[in-house]
Amino acid sequence: GGVGKTTLAMHIHDHLLKESRFWGNVYWITVSQDFSISRIQNNIANTIGLDLSSEDDDKKRTAKLFHSLKRKKSFVFILDDVWNIFDVTKMGIPLEIGGGKMIITSRSSEVCDKIGCQKKVKVETLSMTESWELFIKTLGCQWGDLSMEIEGITKKMTKKCDGLPLAL
Repeated sequence: GGVGKTTLAMHIHDHLLKESRFWGNVYWITVSQDFSISRIQNNIANTIGLDLSSEDDDKKRTAKLFHSLKRKKSFVFILDDVWNIFDVTKMGIPLEIGGGKMIITSRSSEVCDKIGCQKKVKVETLSMTESWELFIKTLGCQWGDLSMEIEGITKKMTKKCDGLPLAL
């Protein structure tokens, strides 16, 4: 946590919103630990303007969502903070159609493998030098602006943040 997965995904989301291929069809869904397929389906349905509230049957919910998304042809779902493995087909996201894409952020490489991610990007922590540069930039300072005493304290603080941009 704090390495920058969500921030990176937000930048991708913002970039995709500007692409005409996905115009109006880029969706952000926060998943988190309290995962359930029906809750995610409801979130997806609400984002695309589909009402699933009266549908109790899981297979019918999945089919309705699938057909509604299939009509869109090109879309991207960004599922942020995925902790659990799930079957994309049971979710109702028609990725096999060709125009549908899904990006997930997860702390677990195993979750990505089992969901069937085609490409994985591991977001690494920052090196000590990168951490220091980010810390100084965040302070609004430049190299040499700090006294030796303050610089020593800030370097210790930077080290305690362990390369995590969110902590810095």
